[in-house]
Amino acid sequence: MYYNLQQNMIRFAFLTFCLCGLLVVNITAQSINGKILGTVTDQNGAVVPNATINTINEGTGAKRTGNADENGFYVFPELPVGFYTIEISGEDFATFTRKNVKVDVGGETRVDVGLTAQGVSATVEVTNDSSLIKTDTSTLSEVITSRQVDSLPLNGRDFRRLTTLTPGAAPRSQRGSLGSFTVNGQREKNNIFLIDGVDNNDSFRNQPSFNQGGVTGAPATLFPVDALGEFSLQTQGAAEYGRNSGAVVNIVVKSGTNDFHGTAYTFIRNDDFDARNFFELQRNEFRNGNFGGVLGGPIWENRTFFFTGYEGQREFVNSPFQVRVPSAADIAAARAANTAAGRAENALSARLLTLFPAANLNAPTGNNYAFAAPNLNNSNNFLVKIDHRFSDNFNLSGRYIYGKGTQNFPLTSGNGSPLPDYQTVVPTKIQLFGLNFSQVLTPTLFNEARISYNRFEQTFTPLDADFDPASLGLVTGSGINSLPTITVTGVVSLGAPTNVPRGRISSAFQLVDNVSWTRGGHIFKFGGEFRRAIVDSFADQLARGRINFNNLADFLAGVVSTSGTALLRGQTRRETFTNNFGFFAQNDWKVTPRLTLNLGLRYEYLGVLQEKEDRLSNFLFDRGLVRVGDAGLKNVWEPDYNNFAPRFGFAYDVGGTGKTIVRGAVGMYYDTPSQDYILLQGFQNGGPGSLGLNPLPDLGVFNVTFPSTATIPYGPGIAIFGAATGGLPTSNIALFATDIKQRTPYIFNYNANVQQQLFKETVLQVSYVGSQGRHLYRVRDINQATPGAAATRQSRRPFNAQFPQYSFINYLEASANSSYNALQANVRQRLTSGLNLNVSYTLSKSTDDASNGIYGGTRGVSFPQDSYNLKAERAVSSFDVRHRFTFNFVYDLNFLLEKFGRNRLTEGWQLSGIYTASSGIPITPFLSTDVSGTGELNDRPNLTGDSNNGPGTAGQWFNTAAFTIPAAGTFGNAPRNSIIGPPVNIFDFSFNKTTRIVENVSLQFRAEAFNLFNRPNFSLPNVDRTSSAFGAISETPDVTAGNPRLGEGGPRVLQFGVKLIF
Repeated sequence: MYYNLQQNMIRFAFLTFCLCGLLVVNITAQSINGKILGTVTDQNGAVVPNATINTINEGTGAKRTGNADENGFYVFPELPVGFYTIEISGEDFATFTRKNVKVDVGGETRVDVGLTAQGVSATVEVTNDSSLIKTDTSTLSEVITSRQVDSLPLNGRDFRRLTTLTPGAAPRSQRGSLGSFTVNGQREKNNIFLIDGVDNNDSFRNQPSFNQGGVTGAPATLFPVDALGEFSLQTQGAAEYGRNSGAVVNIVVKSGTNDFHGTAYTFIRNDDFDARNFFELQRNEFRNGNFGGVLGGPIWENRTFFFTGYEGQREFVNSPFQVRVPSAADIAAARAANTAAGRAENALSARLLTLFPAANLNAPTGNNYAFAAPNLNNSNNFLVKIDHRFSDNFNLSGRYIYGKGTQNFPLTSGNGSPLPDYQTVVPTKIQLFGLNFSQVLTPTLFNEARISYNRFEQTFTPLDADFDPASLGLVTGSGINSLPTITVTGVVSLGAPTNVPRGRISSAFQLVDNVSWTRGGHIFKFGGEFRRAIVDSFADQLARGRINFNNLADFLAGVVSTSGTALLRGQTRRETFTNNFGFFAQNDWKVTPRLTLNLGLRYEYLGVLQEKEDRLSNFLFDRGLVRVGDAGLKNVWEPDYNNFAPRFGFAYDVGGTGKTIVRGAVGMYYDTPSQDYILLQGFQNGGPGSLGLNPLPDLGVFNVTFPSTATIPYGPGIAIFGAATGGLPTSNIALFATDIKQRTPYIFNYNANVQQQLFKETVLQVSYVGSQGRHLYRVRDINQATPGAAATRQSRRPFNAQFPQYSFINYLEASANSSYNALQANVRQRLTSGLNLNVSYTLSKSTDDASNGIYGGTRGVSFPQDSYNLKAERAVSSFDVRHRFTFNFVYDLNFLLEKFGRNRLTEGWQLSGIYTASSGIPITPFLSTDVSGTGELNDRPNLTGDSNNGPGTAGQWFNTAAFTIPAAGTFGNAPRNSIIGPPVNIFDFSFNKTTRIVENVSLQFRAEAFNLFNRPNFSLPNVDRTSSAFGAISETPDVTAGNPRLGEGGPRVLQFGVKLIF
């Protein structure tokens, strides 16, 4: 069915291509410019053909000239963002001049003009912003203006927080997502981030390079907010937009002009200003400071301009922990048990015991050691932009952006210890270089070329990386310093997480060329792009070793648990790359003065992942594990050359007055797989003797087997895990593999909407937005045992007869589907009587049978309960938000205070705020025990009632009595995502006072409150049916994210700032 559907779309693509009337050349480029268009008439409404129009950039003096067509219609595409003066003249008519005409990124500004008789010239100086009514495009687009960026309260100084003010956008998670978001039912990896139209994407994760998270998601670097002119968020765009199906977020960096301008600022936050967290007995120590400035101006008047900016951040948080450490009584009891059993104390264990801190709480049971772990998050971020105008027809713009951050957090994933000695240090460095060349070839022909390079470097290193475990007699043979991860059931673990050290350098080179051609009522656009994405990564999963003990007595005796103890060896470094091409052509055709059609076609080739030395492998059903380059495996998967993406849209002016517009669009979009789909998942498996990584190791893997009475050797030079086999393990091998014939994921996006002008500067838009996703990525175990007894699990695996050495075969395939339907409403009011406001409401439902294509070691999130019954996985998406309402405003109070006179006291007062109310996101209940006997550890309970009819308190959020544990050897019937988490209700508020010091120099004082009314917002509840805390909530979302007060959903916090504006 889906095959036939795509065949029909390809036929439609060919028809659309013919309608475009253009030869396709290449692209995935994104427009960073806007356009001015309109109709020239006389006083009686008759069109004035061939009128002469000049557009003059008021900041730089750049001038473009063109003519209206025979219908009086004119358009100036690809104008840089800024303010313009429009001059229009015609034979026997006076010259008309309009100043302060605003062009937004990706926007259109309509200037319709009625010329008067010669000798009666007209000049209009009222600001003409980008049109709220979109009469000529079907793209769903929102612009976050410079006024919003400068004025709205912005927690963490992260511009991405403002993306969720647009209809259809929502934070990725209620776990304190810190800026990541989903749009119109698409996964968060499906968004594209651009800076001045050039690539700002980390190819490894397909997240923005700047503002991407380091430890626990807190941004490691920050794009300087005062350097951000504005940004747009476009969805379901025209054919020039590709590579992903979600949003295109395009930042415009401010530019220099003929006048010097800039800011200098500092913002401070302190726990003394803050409310106490709902779950805390006292406020925790918190310090945060942002400081910096920007400066722009001329180098050569009307020719060369510069703009530069810097933003620094210094953050310190003390995170409180309470854990259990071995007390004197615990140790004495364990030793007595060993004496009774005739077990001597292991000397190495005695030395390891000294690494535990002494108890400082009097607690015979439960947590007996309290401490605070320091969290550090410091960064320095810098940019410089140069614009040069060779002539009115040829311009060059270049920018270099640099960010360097250092984070130090307790990373407790992978059994990592929260103790301060074992924190994870994460240095991050970002560099982005871009050049834009634009040339007006003729009044109707425009060309723009871009070249860019971005580089993202990040490593995760244990804080104790200088510690040699051999100094204790603990010899792993891995050659990696720092203590192995040591877990003892019942007490806190020692050592950093098992998944560090790891790191990567992601870089991307991009070359783009676009051509725009205006002919009559047609605006043709076509162009091309080549993008090479390179990732140099390593992931020494379990390379330091993991040693597990069932209890404190076993630890003291040195008796190692056979469950989970492992050490992996091998060369994990991979130098991977992809080569991607795109092709597009589009035609915006003004069929009549009231009807515009947007026709387009894309073709995309998304390259297969390759490795510099072919150090990749895959599982073939008839041959088992095969290395790329060996017979029968040329690539990890076969290339997909069938990625045609037609687009069709229309905009119809119902009454011909430009006040009521009906629009609609449908199109096909492909998603580029990020490289972590392969590289990250290959290092998630573990366990004794498991291969644990894919690509194949170069040096072999320790074949770890322990008799039940095994003890830890402690002589110098003796490896704790025994001798290496010198080759691969021969049993219990867990693999990661991928479908060799996988299709490129694709999404059909469609929408229909009505825009209605309510007042002069107020517009209502009501939209239906939908999508259907096909061939989306998911991971499942193709070698899953059928339910039954654990003792006979291996014999029940489908590949056991052919490949008895394999256990789990986690398999990435493009087989998931999704559906999204939404009613979206938005009211937008431009500056009127000092007030800007934007109100958005979305009622939506997103469903799928997999919400993520990354295993990531968290099977409950992205792994099916039963890999052979994928229909049972169909449910609401993990990021489904049924209701979401946002309201933001900026209100200048000057006009209210003018009756008291205009002076320094009455001028410059401003209020602004953001209110957000949304439904909770769904979450899946699970069992932490292997009830089914499959070994997948992803079993779900039985559902016997209404799970969401619960008390709704932090102590018990949902109806826990509705879940029971299934019978042994069976799966539970609870649907995926059957529990709805807590809602979100937050109001952020800002109060600003700007005081003029001298002409063109002002000082602004800012006071901002995040969660002004201190309403408790909760993170997700515990959904482990086997846990004593089942149904309870223990944290707020900002704490869950590991960055208290900067993550969304914390207690009321205050921020104060001072800014010098000149």
